[in-house]
Amino acid sequence: MDLPCIYSYLDRAEVCWANALSRVSGADLDSSSGCQGWSNEQLINHLIGGGLRYETLLAQAPPAEVEATRGQNHLGEDRLESFWTHERAFRRIAGECDLNAEVPHRIGPISGHQLVKMRILELALHAADLSVGTGDEWPIDDELAEFIDTRLGRLIVQLGSAGGYAPPQPGVRAGERAHASRAQRVLNISGRGAAVNAVLPPHRGGR
Repeated sequence: MDLPCIYSYLDRAEVCWANALSRVSGADLDSSSGCQGWSNEQLINHLIGGGLRYETLLAQAPPAEVEATRGQNHLGEDRLESFWTHERAFRRIAGECDLNAEVPHRIGPISGHQLVKMRILELALHAADLSVGTGDEWPIDDELAEFIDTRLGRLIVQLGSAGGYAPPQPGVRAGERAHASRAQRVLNISGRGAAVNAVLPPHRGGR
């Protein structure tokens, strides 16, 4: 897949997350998210910090420097602005560096190309988790859901527990894909349970 195409889906994933984040009020921060054991605030901090970690990885920083970001507060005074600040820095270095080069991710050496795909997954799926915490519909668009289902599903399975993914839900294994929307398939293959499924957008015919 060429870079302009993959970046268009990264654009969509960023918008998906930003839309979910924009609905979070101060009263929502202590509520449980769709990520087991994480509050909405912890999930938001993880995702915003992910932009910094991915930027640092692409800069070929030592693993210790990357891991140190996990204990920091990345929320800032404006959560949405903090997200875009780190995300733009990640996008800038992704456009300048050699994405064929491997980076020292905690799951093992991976290419910059794979890191970009992982960021798409992280943004889109954590938008679903955050939507659980606010009680809102998952703001994923059909094209992004189709792309993840058809082009990144195998990557989710390959990453498995090392990448933070639970085993696929039974609907995937039982061959029920034809009756599920693209968004439902994405949640199934990423191991999301009933709580996350409750925020699915309406099923449109053919998806």
